[in-house]
Order: sequence, then structure tokens, then C-alpha cells
Amino acid sequence: MALTCGMGTLYAQNVVKNETFITVNGTKMYLHKIRPGETIEAIAKAYNTTVQIISMNNQDLQGKFPEGVMIKIPATADIATGGSTQEFAYHQVEKKQSLYGIARRYGVTEDDIIRYNPKAQSGIKAGEVLKIPVGNVKDPDRHDLNFVFHTVKQNESVNSICTLYHVDLNDFYKYNPKSRTSFKEGDVVVLPKSESFFEPIPEDGAETADNLENADMVRIEAAKSPDYTSCETYHYSKSKTIRVALMLPLNLSKNESMINAYINDPNKNNLAAKNTEQIFEFYEGALMSIREFQLKGYNVQLDVYDTERSGNAAKMETICSDPELKKADLIIGPLYTENVTRVAKFANDNHIAMVSPFAIKNELLKDNPYLFQFTPSNNTSIEETAEFFAGMSDCNLILLHSSESKLKPAEMTLLRNYRNIINSINNLALKEIDFDNGGNNVLKSALNITETNVIVVTSSDDEVFISKIINYLTNLQKNENYKIVLLGSQSWERVNNIDVEFLQGMNFSYRSANFINYDNPKVRSFVSDFRDRFNGEPAIYGFAGYDIFNYFVGQVASKGKYFHFCPDGNASNGLAYKFDFQKVSPLGGYENHTNFVLQYSERFTLEEVE
Repeated sequence: MALTCGMGTLYAQNVVKNETFITVNGTKMYLHKIRPGETIEAIAKAYNTTVQIISMNNQDLQGKFPEGVMIKIPATADIATGGSTQEFAYHQVEKKQSLYGIARRYGVTEDDIIRYNPKAQSGIKAGEVLKIPVGNVKDPDRHDLNFVFHTVKQNESVNSICTLYHVDLNDFYKYNPKSRTSFKEGDVVVLPKSESFFEPIPEDGAETADNLENADMVRIEAAKSPDYTSCETYHYSKSKTIRVALMLPLNLSKNESMINAYINDPNKNNLAAKNTEQIFEFYEGALMSIREFQLKGYNVQLDVYDTERSGNAAKMETICSDPELKKADLIIGPLYTENVTRVAKFANDNHIAMVSPFAIKNELLKDNPYLFQFTPSNNTSIEETAEFFAGMSDCNLILLHSSESKLKPAEMTLLRNYRNIINSINNLALKEIDFDNGGNNVLKSALNITETNVIVVTSSDDEVFISKIINYLTNLQKNENYKIVLLGSQSWERVNNIDVEFLQGMNFSYRSANFINYDNPKVRSFVSDFRDRFNGEPAIYGFAGYDIFNYFVGQVASKGKYFHFCPDGNASNGLAYKFDFQKVSPLGGYENHTNFVLQYSERFTLEEVE
């Protein structure tokens, strides 16, 4: 036994680092063939890395490292060695990012970041670079457990990660509660290291796709298509035609009939079907974008499909049976949920990226990797808003509502969503007030004179309730110098007996998926061009058509039809919308995770809160 141990030590000391390397997704990887007697621990030490990192980059070996096997080892500086040295990532702070949001992104605590970036204690600002401890961090709240930090790769699932690291599913969710609702590529998850951490995975049973190295089954399937081109190597050629299918409920036949009837008797007939003006405005915004691409030298072909009324199954079947539709590089629309369901299946079956412009429910995204939801779901919007408040210093957050028995179903759902999401954020303490059971006294007792009191009101259109709240808070603010930010609904602007001056005094804010800043020169230029071309004024639907086409046609132009395999790393801005698409699940689609928080300024105009 002594001789064997001695021989093992000898081999470990003689591990020779191989300088041969390959590049995988932009990362330099050394190739090392395991020689007789070499242990994985000794190999890790020779390459200045850890066993965990080698395991993560050789998942096909399932924790087993026999002689003669070629393994990949990332060539990364500052990697932890032997569990005694801290591994770091370096993050450049983006505009509007909070310390909480950055900590959550990397799976660490704010204290972990402050420990290596002391100046962050007094705040962070865009452009500065933070040193993030992403390996072997020991959180005092986790007692003596050691943790591994794993960056989620494309098409990895919670189950495959738990299998790789021998972590119980309940333990995984204990340390990564947000993964229950949001789990995507690039997330850093925290994994408690158990005694069986490096035990081999049992060989009984067939190997599943989740256990395969780089289990990108969606991309593997797409690569079988004759038109497949890697988004990493794609270059646009002028001989290429970008084909975009646009599906809108134009109702051309019905509108033509209504126009004729209106001409004959305008007193008895409407000029057009419901929502026709907004739908055509969206189409006009799309045409504005298409023309800009054509002027830049791109050959863009727009095929327009009239989906007619909502739920017209026969019409949708006819559209999806058109052989020309299979040639599309991108599908935008349709608008109605019933029609979206049918076209989403077609897009998935034919490997075509599809954009749902206005649907706000994300159920279809779960298992459709080709579907993009442009408008964030209510839960996503609330979560983004809550994270915004988490980034505020000295924030006293109060959830205010009338008696639950009086709330409408939509208001009750909103209340529950705010309650659940805010309570899941560590550094936000929530005070909840039922105004009907306590009134002014209970509300005042919840306020803090030294902090900014952010009061979230979930009632949307109860004018009496809203008026009571605003009048009482206005008096408190004027007479007792409380700092108040009132977060409500955009519909409050239409309440007749609420003066805009009161809203401005309350720093009235609301969340919105869009915002048109007419001080922006690009917005003014778009408005001017729109007037010249269509002899009308663009409203939000015109901006939506322009922004959606600008972003997605731009993606196809720069990365090809399979652009979603090369996602953008950062959010981007349109004229009235933002774009930050994140996968809802390893084999699912993409949801836009952007949200404006708008607030009345001293000029009594709405401005985005920085």
C-alpha cells in the first residue's frame, strides 16, 4: 500500500502540461490525454484549475477519468487551485444595474462582492469593473457547506446539472429559488457540495439527452436543415434575400365592404373595423424599417398575410399550408393568441424564428425554442420593477391595497404577484397594508421619515380609493416632510378628480413596456419621415412596428436565420421599446425582460427613472 501511494505521488508530480489547444465558443481549451497513474487532482493542479471545472467541461465523462481519455481544460487565469484560491469573474457595470441584480446574476451575495470591491459599499456606477467571486465562496449563512458555482450552458436543464453534481433537486431549489420561474443560459447557480460529489454516475439505464456534453439538441436538429448556416460564421451576401412573413388581422375584405357602406351612408355605417387604424399603423411602422434596410443595401422581401378575425382556424390553416411560408427567415405576428398558437407550432416544426408582438402570457414559450415574446408577461414586468426598487438605497417598500374582498380578479392576481416576487428578493423588506382595515393611522405607522417610502398600490380604477390615498399622502408630504414615491397604474392619468399636480408631487410612477421620448433626435426624425410618407402622426403602434422590425430583421441580417443561437449579451434600445430576450427554459423560447419605470417630472412630463 505504501509503495502504491508513493508511485501515485510520483506520477502526480510528473504531469506534463500539454500546450496543444483548441477554441470552443471563443474559449481556449487545452487538450490533455490522461497517462497511466495520473490522477484528476494532479492534472488540475498542473493546469492551475480545479477538478470541478474539468468536470464541468467534460460532462460526457460523467465524473470518470480513465487512462487514455482526452479531456478539455479551459485556459483561464486566476482559476482556483486545490480549493484554496478564489475564482473570479470581472463584470463591467451597465447603466441602471444594481448591486443586488449583479449579485443575483452571479449567484453570490452583495457582501461577497463588497468584500473584493470595498468602494461598492457606497454605491456602483456604470462603466466600473467589479471583481466577482464566483468559485468556492463561503457564505456565513450557509454554515460550513462548500459550494460550487456553475454557469448554465445552452440547453442544460436543472435535472442534468443536479445529475452532474449529485445534488438533490430540493437542495438545488433551496439555494436557487428563482430557477423555479427563470432558468436560462448564462445564469450562475449555487450547488452545495455533497459527499458523493465526485462519485461516478450509475451506468444502469439509457443515457439521456440531458446528460450529453453540450446537449444542444435544438441546434443539432436545426443543423440537419439544408439552409442551416452557423450564426458564428454567417456573412450577409447581396445575393441573399431576407424573407420576412408579417401576419396581421388586416380584415381587407371586411374593411372594403365597410368603406363602401360608409361612402353610401356615413351616418349609419362605421368607416372601418375595430382596431383597423392601429393595425395599419403597425404595418406602416414595419414598412419604415424595411425601407431603411433596403437603402442600406439589404434585399428584404416582405410577405404579408391577412389573418382576418381572431380564432379563424380555417384561415390559419390556409396560411400555414402555403409552401412559400416555409421559405421565410422570420415570422412576425400574428397578433391574436389563438392564431399565435397555430403559427408557433408551424414555426417550431420548420425551424423559423417567430415573434409574438403583443401576447403577454408566456405559456407557449416553455417548449418552443423558436418563439420570441416581445411584450413581457406581467410577472416578468413586476420582477423587473421589484429589482429596480432593490437597487434603491434607503427604500421603505409598502404594498397598499383595499380589502381583498373588494378586489377584482385581475387586481387580486396583481397583488399576489407583487407579494410573492418582492418577498423573494433578499434585501427588500415588504410592509403590506389593507387600507380598509386601519386606514390613515395604519398607513402612517408604516412610513419612515428618514427613507424613501415607495408605496405600491394595486387598485387600478377605484377612483374613490385612489383619491383618498393621494389626498392623505399629499398632506403628509407637505406637512411632515415624508419622502414618497407612489407606484400605481397608467390608468390613474384618466381619473377625473386627480390633479396632475398631485401626481407630480407624489413622484407618481408606473411601469410600462414602452416609452416615447420626443426629446430624442432619432424619435423626432422618425416622426418627420412617417408624416412625409403616410401623411399622419405615428402613435405607439407605429413605433412598435418599426422597433420590432428594426431589431429582428437586423438580427437576421447580421447573424442569419438561426440568429437565436448567438444571443446578444446586452440589452439594446429601440425608439420606444427595449430588447433583452432571455430563455425561459433550456428547451424553450425567449421572453423580453425589459421594463420602463416612468415618473412625472418637475415639468409635469413623464420621464424614465434612471
